[in-house]
Amino acid sequence: MMANKMNFENQLDYSKYFPHFENALFAGLAILLMFLVGLSAAILIYKNKLTKKIKILLLSISLICGGILFGGFPNVIYLTGLTFLILGISLFFGRLFCGYICPLGAGQELVSMARFKTNLIYEKEDKEKSTLVPTLVRWAFFGGFLVLILIWGFEIMTPLNPLNGFLLIWFPLNILFLIALILLFIVIIASTFVYRPFCRYICPFGAIVSLLGRFNIIKIRRTDACLDCGLCEKICPTLQGFRKSKKGECYLCYRCVEFCSNEMFIDPHKIAEIKRYISTFTLNFDVLPKEKFLDKTIKMIIQLFVPKKRMRYLNEFIDALEGNSKFLNDAIQNIVERLKEIFSNELKNIDRKSYEAWINKNEPRWREKIQPIHLDKLIYGLSKQI
Repeated sequence: MMANKMNFENQLDYSKYFPHFENALFAGLAILLMFLVGLSAAILIYKNKLTKKIKILLLSISLICGGILFGGFPNVIYLTGLTFLILGISLFFGRLFCGYICPLGAGQELVSMARFKTNLIYEKEDKEKSTLVPTLVRWAFFGGFLVLILIWGFEIMTPLNPLNGFLLIWFPLNILFLIALILLFIVIIASTFVYRPFCRYICPFGAIVSLLGRFNIIKIRRTDACLDCGLCEKICPTLQGFRKSKKGECYLCYRCVEFCSNEMFIDPHKIAEIKRYISTFTLNFDVLPKEKFLDKTIKMIIQLFVPKKRMRYLNEFIDALEGNSKFLNDAIQNIVERLKEIFSNELKNIDRKSYEAWINKNEPRWREKIQPIHLDKLIYGLSKQI
C-alpha cells in the first residue's frame, strides 16, 4: 500500500509519461491552457456572448486536455502552490474554476447539459430546504476528509480523488488509480440523475469556494429590467436564480440567461443607459397633469417592457398596441396582444393623446392585469423551449 502512494512531487512529474516535455514546461503549459479556458468563459459571460456551442467547446477542452491528456490536471488537491491563486479567482468570478477549469466539473456539466435540457424539476421545491441539504452533506464530507488527512496524511486522497482516475491511462497497473477511476465513473453516472453531485456534495475544495463565492464581485444577476416571470428561478439547477441568493452555489452554467425569453440579463454598463432612457421618457410627458403620479406610472410600464439590447421607445409600443406594426420583441408583442384582448373596446381607434390619458386614468385597472401578464409570459417562455 505504502509503495503505491504518491507524494506531491511525483504527482506533478509528468516527464515520466511525457519524456519529450520538461516537467516544469509541461505543467506550465497545462496551467496556462486551463486558465485561458476559464478566462474565455468569464469574458464571454460578462459580455453576455456565451452560446451553447462555445460552452460545449470550452468544457470539452477542459475535459479532454485537463482530464485525459494532462491526467486530471490541474488537480487542486495537489496544487498547493496555486491554491491561493484559485481562491483569489473565486473572490472575483465565483465558481469559475469549478464550472469551466476543473476537468471533473467540466465532465459533470457536459453530462448535465444532455440530461437536464429543460431543467424545471426544481419548480415545487422549497428553496431554503433544497439548498440546506447539499450544504449539510458537503460539510459532513469536508469534516470526514479532515479526519482522514489528520490520520493518514494527504496520501489518502490519491484513491479518493476521482480526478486521479484519469491517471490510470498513464499508470495502468496502479491499483490506487483504479479505485479513483471507479469513483470517477460513479460520479459521471450520478451526474445523469443529480446536477454536479461531486461538486455540490463531496468536493472539499468546493466547500471552501462556495463560501468565497457568496462574496464574489462579478455575478450573473437580474437587472431592474426583469419582468419577474420566475423562469430563471425554475431553470436554475442549484436554486440560485431567486433575487436574494448570494450565488455561492452558482457554477455559471448560463441556463438562466439562455432560457430568458425576454433577455433581461444585461451587461452592467447597460444599467446607466436604461436610466438615461427612463429620464427621457418622463420628460416627454411633462405637459400632462399629475406629472409626479404619471412619472411613477410610466416608470412601471418601462420596467415591464424594457428589452435587453436597448430601451425601445414608447412609440413602438403604442404602434404595436394600435396594430400599426409588430413590436420587435416577440415576448412583448405577446403582452401587447394580451392588453388588446383585455381592453379591446377602449383601445380601438384612439389617438396618441387619448392613449396617454388612458394610461393615467386607468392605472389601477391595468396594474391589476400585471400578474396575469406575467403568468402569460412564463407560459410563453416555456412554450419556446419545447
